[in-house]
Amino acid sequence: MLSAGRLAPRRATVCAAVALATAVTAASMLAPQAALAASQPVDVAERNPTLRVAPLDPLLQDGEGLALEIEIQNQGTDATAPTTLEVLVTSAPISTRYSLSRWFAGDAFLASAVVASVEVPAIDAFQRLSLQATVEAEELGLDGRAWGAYGVAASAADLGDASTLIVRDAPGESQPTTLALASPIDADIGVDGLLDAEALEAQTSMGGGPRRALDAALGAGATIGIDPAFGTSIEALGSDAPETAVDWLDRADTPATYPLLYGNADPIAQVRAGTFPLQPKGIPREDGDPLPASLGSIGQRQPVIDATEAIVQQEELATLAEAGTVVVSTAMLDDALQNATPSAHARVGDVDVLAADAELQALVHAAGTADPLESSAVRARIVALLATITRERPSDPRTLAAMLPAASGSDTAALLADLAEAQFVRTAGLDAAMEAPAREASLVPLEDPDRGAGAALVSAALEQEAAVASIASIVDEPATLLAELRLTVLAALPSAGRDVTDADRLAIASLEDSLQEVRNAVQIVEGSDIHAVGESVGLPITITNRLEVPAHVVLTLRATNALVSVDQPRVEVTIAPESQQRVQVPIDVVGTGSLWMLVQLQTPDGVPLGEMQRLRISAQPTIEVAVAWSIGAAIVLLLGFGIFRSIQKRRRGDAYGDIDLAARSHDRDRHRTTTGTSEGTA
Repeated sequence: MLSAGRLAPRRATVCAAVALATAVTAASMLAPQAALAASQPVDVAERNPTLRVAPLDPLLQDGEGLALEIEIQNQGTDATAPTTLEVLVTSAPISTRYSLSRWFAGDAFLASAVVASVEVPAIDAFQRLSLQATVEAEELGLDGRAWGAYGVAASAADLGDASTLIVRDAPGESQPTTLALASPIDADIGVDGLLDAEALEAQTSMGGGPRRALDAALGAGATIGIDPAFGTSIEALGSDAPETAVDWLDRADTPATYPLLYGNADPIAQVRAGTFPLQPKGIPREDGDPLPASLGSIGQRQPVIDATEAIVQQEELATLAEAGTVVVSTAMLDDALQNATPSAHARVGDVDVLAADAELQALVHAAGTADPLESSAVRARIVALLATITRERPSDPRTLAAMLPAASGSDTAALLADLAEAQFVRTAGLDAAMEAPAREASLVPLEDPDRGAGAALVSAALEQEAAVASIASIVDEPATLLAELRLTVLAALPSAGRDVTDADRLAIASLEDSLQEVRNAVQIVEGSDIHAVGESVGLPITITNRLEVPAHVVLTLRATNALVSVDQPRVEVTIAPESQQRVQVPIDVVGTGSLWMLVQLQTPDGVPLGEMQRLRISAQPTIEVAVAWSIGAAIVLLLGFGIFRSIQKRRRGDAYGDIDLAARSHDRDRHRTTTGTSEGTA
């Protein structure tokens, strides 16, 4: 923890007259006091008030004062006592990145001066107090000092400490640091993978996230990535697409724009699953065949692959580099760094990459948080870090690189506005970083226990897609079904630029459930036992179709014994949308008894649908059939018995047939002839 004593070992005397404007607002917490008290940790230390501070504008020119946001949250069960909060500023700029990190760790022993005092009233239990303090330029005392990042801290005996940064933005002759940026603008698509007209209007009109992201990225000269879902949705709507969306897409479609994977899906997960790149199979329309998927694509630049949150291997790096510009984190690299921060262009093996400074990249990803005070604090750290990097070698230009977070999860317009205002930073596109000389580096061998998490989700989604695609022939327009199916799968895949989350796992689980419902939408309704009485009987089988289109299926039947026979073991059936249909399949009853009829649905090309059903049949033919069956059976039995008796007698020599009698007569004639000859000789 920081304290006023540690911050100001050589505290300067403060002018008695401090111009201080303070606005105080109190915000109640989310629940009544008693309920919140029950949910608080038992540890008293956890109940201490928390203090946060951040500058409204981290960049100060000569003559400008400091506007500071202050928030105090009382987490305890008792009200805090009124107190005085001191605001301190370091007397010299923080000169190195090491000193900057120590400042935020609370380990910095820097000469500081109190520049303002803020009276804090009592804060009731579980209440939050927001303050805004303004320190005029004369009391702040930065005019005429060295340019760079200055530490700002707030401290009170009963409230603890908090720190932030400001930058005196007067770099003089220092060469500005170029920050090459990529700004991926993804579409907040629904589970069907498309945006309807209302969603397109909301996202691309004034105030929409993609609209703000595009305006800020164009102003910063950043390399822009556009989700193909925007163009695909516009093409699917045709003339119903809102003009604001069409105009927005026209502005975004520049030669330097690159396409994201559909739905901003993670390319690294696809590479590991062996399926890179997964693309749409068409653009489904309400009327007509699907449009070619290429109609929704914009941009001419090769893709930018955000690997700043991943641990990649050399062969993966090579595969990704073939597809586009790969941006990794310096935390992944083992390279010989000098005292100053290097430029981003690096060569890993024989692969050119851009290495985003790990500390800067982490801050950039956190800059668009929904918490306004936290966002201001992070932006202050970013500009302070860039100022400190520039001061390392003020005469030597360098080009860093960073990936902005996707537009749907973060608003970085305020950050880009700060960077545009700073005199020691020049923003540009990624090509500026690729043009700088490359340094040699290698990958650090790091453990990656979750390496296969994204690939497993991609494989699971594709398995479910394949299962549904195998039955596409049951509908009149299989191509439409396959196009819709692929968009649904792409919408569920993990997003680029971050680790796999529980939300990703839930999305794939929900996808599997919904696709399983599609695969089982057409099935046989389980029925009760059937009594088949008569010579020819119609076997009733009910089929349900929960699809919104007609389904064409083949019904196959097979009896487990000969008590019944099926003249048509394959019956083609068409079931109307969202309906049930009873099919009467004729069977011939030839015997009395019980049997199972095995019934299965198939697609027209022979793929089984759902589970095989077993229908229990009690067969009872009419009397004429029974008599005929009995007589026929008796004749068969008599013939069989006679044949059996004849065979037995022949084996014993008790019965002879015509052939046997002829053979015995021939033997007697030969015997007589032989006997006569013998007597004549004698």
